[in-house]
Amino acid sequence: MLSSSELFYMFRRVWIMLRKYNISQDFLLFLPYMKITHFKNIESTNSYLQNLLDRGEEITDNIVVADFQTSGKGQGKNVWHSEEGKNLLFSIALDMSFLKAEDQFLLTQMVSVAVIDVLKIYLPEENLFIKWPNDIYFNDKKIAGVLIKNEIKGMMMGTSIVGVGLNVNQTAFDASLPNPISLKMITGKDYDIEKLLIEVTESLSHRVTKCQSHSHSQRQCQRQSSTANSYINHLYRYKQWAFYEHEGRLKEMMIIGYDRFGRLMLKEKNNREVICDLKEITFVIEEIL
Repeated sequence: MLSSSELFYMFRRVWIMLRKYNISQDFLLFLPYMKITHFKNIESTNSYLQNLLDRGEEITDNIVVADFQTSGKGQGKNVWHSEEGKNLLFSIALDMSFLKAEDQFLLTQMVSVAVIDVLKIYLPEENLFIKWPNDIYFNDKKIAGVLIKNEIKGMMMGTSIVGVGLNVNQTAFDASLPNPISLKMITGKDYDIEKLLIEVTESLSHRVTKCQSHSHSQRQCQRQSSTANSYINHLYRYKQWAFYEHEGRLKEMMIIGYDRFGRLMLKEKNNREVICDLKEITFVIEEIL
């Protein structure tokens, strides 16, 4: 039972969000039960939630937001560089126990498309792409990254920690980064980071809820859902010849799709098909002709 002060805070928070942002009624019902924790400075939002989970704490629907991360996480050993207070850096814990472990790539698709859905409000959709598996690109430049850590319980998933880094108002990046870009660099405008947080979490919550309602037919959902269609339609370099580093060599190949486990499917010039897992292939962004 919530105390009177907790109820007051909950309804006050809903009222503020309703007045400030154009939030759907369905998401408003969900919003009060989210626990949002803000840090000015933290090692990593993903690591913070993972530590809570490792201690046995309930973290579902927890959102951790930071102005700056000292050790922001990327795929593998990669790190995420960001100027303090300029970008959207957050992690959210989701209950994915309705999804089979073998279908966990569905979550990757949902998160990637959720970010695209928000960015296309501000940018031309034809310039937005998902670089496999879950980097978000504006043309050939990276505007956002996603890191997902899935808990597996037997044949099913458990809690998933989803980290999102979106370049918003930063205009100067470390020279070591190959191809960064931000919303402000594209449009010249400043953006409300809190508003973007609400929009991305609302978009993601909508897609997860929709997937959960169809979880009895996951494989059909994977093949035919709007999320899967949007993912393939925005897939970077889909059905285009481009250069990649694969098996220690530079190859010209064409992306032809992905399998149900999320592995990238490509075709070589001799029509030989190749299936690659993460870290087995490297995109060459500046093509060598």
